[in-house]
Amino acid sequence: MMPTLTPTPRPAGDRAKRARLQAARLLAFSLLASAGVLYVVAEHFRPAHPWLGFVAAFSEAAMVGALADWFAVVALFRHPFGLPLPHTAIISANKRRIADSLGEFIQSRFLSTDKVLEGIRALAPGRRVAKWTNREDNRARIQAYLSRALARLFGSIDRQQARDFLTQAIASGLDTLDASTLAAQVLRSLSENRRHQWLLDEALEQLYDFLQHEDVRKELVHAIARHMDYVPSTLNLDERVGRAILQRLYDALQTVLQAVRDDHDHVLRRRFDEVVLDIVDKLMTDETFRARMKTIQTELRHNPEIGSAFQGIWDEFQRWLAGQLDCADAPLSRRLAVTVQDLAERFANSPQSHAWIDAQIASFAPPLIERYRRTLGLFITAQVKAWNDTFLVDQIELNIGRDLQFIRINGTLVGGLVGLIIYAATHLFA
Repeated sequence: MMPTLTPTPRPAGDRAKRARLQAARLLAFSLLASAGVLYVVAEHFRPAHPWLGFVAAFSEAAMVGALADWFAVVALFRHPFGLPLPHTAIISANKRRIADSLGEFIQSRFLSTDKVLEGIRALAPGRRVAKWTNREDNRARIQAYLSRALARLFGSIDRQQARDFLTQAIASGLDTLDASTLAAQVLRSLSENRRHQWLLDEALEQLYDFLQHEDVRKELVHAIARHMDYVPSTLNLDERVGRAILQRLYDALQTVLQAVRDDHDHVLRRRFDEVVLDIVDKLMTDETFRARMKTIQTELRHNPEIGSAFQGIWDEFQRWLAGQLDCADAPLSRRLAVTVQDLAERFANSPQSHAWIDAQIASFAPPLIERYRRTLGLFITAQVKAWNDTFLVDQIELNIGRDLQFIRINGTLVGGLVGLIIYAATHLFA
């Protein structure tokens, strides 16, 4: 047995509807009362003023029409005067049939496949989605959602699991990787068109910059002084000589750097070409060299510090990502905003994409409609049947009762006019 439910209506909307219904009822009752008063007055003065017979006929018929329509309207919702007359309180008596009919109507008419597809085509969902996504405030919502999703995704990954995954992935890669061949291929690719020469330029530049540091200069001066036994150490002569020698070395290095930079066929560049080609050859053919590379791979594979290093890398990546996503001016956030805007604009200006979305919805909708429309219809039927009779009547009367009161008003006026016409015709043709 399904329990009887009394849903809670929305107070604000119901109050406004109830006020309009009461106003219509008052108007209908006022016309009925006016017709009654008019009839009494007309009948009272009729002997002295025969023409008041027309007024009496009008008011009498108006009362009959008003009372008949009042009875009909009230009979829809309740028993008139509380008397259980046949075919009254029609809605309450036929609640189950109304519920079944409403559920069937929803299934067969409102949710028919053709009607739903027609509504989808008229709605043009692809174009509406594109228009929605191309609005600036909605793009901001999409970006914020993606930022939160990325932050939550990476933040929810367990640190230990991430460390183990990275360690296992790298270890597995090291087990199967032919590092010698890979390194040889990379170096051979760089050596094409002498693209590896930038490595030499960079190394020389870094060496020169390194030697410019004051602490490095001091250490080199001391090292040179310690190896000059033939120079007296009095008055720091050994250090003076060391600084002089070091300065000459710097000058010579600067000269070499400039020469290498200007001369693309410099002897150092040619020697560097030979060294690179020699390393490539050893990586490919020298078994001793290749075995040494394999040993390095194995040591890395079993080095416990690798896991700790990966954990630190993961933690740092999480902190970096969180900072990038939290700050709107961060490069990653700006890049994400630009990407969202670009995709939204492309989508908005692509009728083919709109048509594709419409077609996909139209293709997926029929089986879903056929699957769920009966369920939805039965759900509506069950809900209506479970409603309290008083609530059901009140809600229907609240939503259509005002229009029904105008039936009473029209019945009063039309009844009065019909009565007047009959009275006039009777006296005209008598």
